[in-house]
Amino acid sequence: MVHIRIAGRAFINVHSANAEGAVGNYMALSKMFILRRTGNGYEISEEPVISGNMLKHWHAVHMVDLLKSSGYNKICPYCSRHIMYRSPDKNKKDEADFVKDCAIEDVHGFLQPDVQIRRDSIIKFSFMLPVEETRTEYGAITHNRVVIEETGKISGDEKAMMVFKREHASGIYGFSISGDLSYIGKPLSDPENRNKWLALEERKIRVEATMLALISLLSGRFGAAISRAMPVFRLSEIILAISKQPIPNLVHGFYYDYAEESTKILEAALRSGLTKDLKVFVSGEKPIKIMESGLLSKITERVASPIEALNRGVEVIRDWLS
Repeated sequence: MVHIRIAGRAFINVHSANAEGAVGNYMALSKMFILRRTGNGYEISEEPVISGNMLKHWHAVHMVDLLKSSGYNKICPYCSRHIMYRSPDKNKKDEADFVKDCAIEDVHGFLQPDVQIRRDSIIKFSFMLPVEETRTEYGAITHNRVVIEETGKISGDEKAMMVFKREHASGIYGFSISGDLSYIGKPLSDPENRNKWLALEERKIRVEATMLALISLLSGRFGAAISRAMPVFRLSEIILAISKQPIPNLVHGFYYDYAEESTKILEAALRSGLTKDLKVFVSGEKPIKIMESGLLSKITERVASPIEALNRGVEVIRDWLS
């Protein structure tokens, strides 16, 4: 069995990753109230956030592209076109049939209400939140739509020069990701029935694509309006814990002490026997300093970059998956 838990932080400048729809000609970012600890207790402020749904969608998109580029074709027509309907098929009568026929419905789950079959997502994403120590600032940028006449001249019609404004934000964001990869290729409704499992090699293909898609996602390839506002993204810190036994989630990168608290969680899991087979990859000055001391020092590997942590994780998971 293989389980992954990830927490980290990223610098994101001038993004418009999540929007709530236009009011008139104004497109506002998605915002939510965030509770922070302060020297005087607590405070709540409303700030731009990036939803787990947004991250989940783009992870699925990257999975599709990776699988198709490798020649793997067990992807349903909707997911293959990045629609991610999950799932319109009313003819299947068993969860295992959906799992077998579509890698995305396997990893990202689905609901087919007409036949009362559902599957939870194997990979789970929190919201990306502005970190506890500092606010994220945002403002609106003015754009205009231009219509060209057949002669090539810009139309003089007022509607052809419509001005609109869209909010963009900059800040340091924390994130958290969880995945129980051992269930990929197995029906969650009957996980011990080996007759319903995919072959091991096919499960490995899907697991590897799940991990490699995280690399694409955490390089900043996500969000709304990316054709003109691709996030100016730099992954700065990451903790990746891989275990053969189920383990708790790491503390979300939002919290200023997430590395310290995540270390305590993993140390407690080891001491209690909750996990016996644990490997940790870490990047970033602060989390490296914290996790290379104490009980975790012998199983923690520092890596040159957060992306390298994910690459090393893929290598371990290939060996551990059974």
